[in-house]
Amino acid sequence: MDRRRNETFSPNQVARSLGVSEASIKRWCDKGILSFTKTAGGHRRIPVHVVLDFVRENDFTLAQPEVLGLPPSVGLGSRTLRQACRLYGQALEQGDELQCLQLTLDLRLAGHDMAVIGDRVIAPAFYELGQRWQHGEAEVYQERRGVEITRHVLSRLKDSLAPPVSAAPTAIGATPLGDPYSLPGQLCELVLLELGWQARFLGSELPMETVTTAVEDLHPRVLWLSVSVLEDPEGFVLDYRPLYELCLKRQCAVVVGGRALTGSLRRQLKYASYCDNLSHLRGFAHSLWGAK
Repeated sequence: MDRRRNETFSPNQVARSLGVSEASIKRWCDKGILSFTKTAGGHRRIPVHVVLDFVRENDFTLAQPEVLGLPPSVGLGSRTLRQACRLYGQALEQGDELQCLQLTLDLRLAGHDMAVIGDRVIAPAFYELGQRWQHGEAEVYQERRGVEITRHVLSRLKDSLAPPVSAAPTAIGATPLGDPYSLPGQLCELVLLELGWQARFLGSELPMETVTTAVEDLHPRVLWLSVSVLEDPEGFVLDYRPLYELCLKRQCAVVVGGRALTGSLRRQLKYASYCDNLSHLRGFAHSLWGAK
């Protein structure tokens, strides 16, 4: 269970974070503008994703974001994608996790969805950092540190999303054996969670046999495979085919993507959708089911 996703705040804390009176918060709760839960003692508690959605939808500015456990400058920085990409790349290289978190939260508050943030900020920032490393302008430790920073940032972004309803379909994802790259899978998870799916990235370097067992146990509507690296392409194709047949039988749509799936390799595979980027995944998933 994700502790932060269950974190809630009192009307007084939310009022301080927004720079309004506590009476206003209670009035908005009573009118249904802000959803809330109640403690056993009858006190209102408001989830952080409700506050962020309110800020985004009503063009508010967070007066004291730190009250909600957020970076103190959230909502005050750049919200343009091009500038955010450049700044995110600089923050990665400098190891500035707080700046990376602020930039991505600012973009969400500006109304950009997770697919856009992943495709147009995070992915190109990593590409640029990789290019700098290849030309001797950055160190490999900076790239590795950037991965860890982004993993933490994605975890915090997950906290900002509303939990799925119980009736939402399930989606699971993984990377195949030999592929250690977890960030694409984590981004896919966030894209689907934002749409309202019960999505879970199972992890990296999973044998097809255990992915098959997961399909049998969890009954997903969608299985996504992110394939950035393949040590044995022929073995992957052989192992993939029975997995696909099982998914077809179970009415589970298989979605694949990743730079390791070349054109010749893709021609040997069957799938419901091949996604070049996160926006393609978002569109496909929304065509199946989308609460948002």
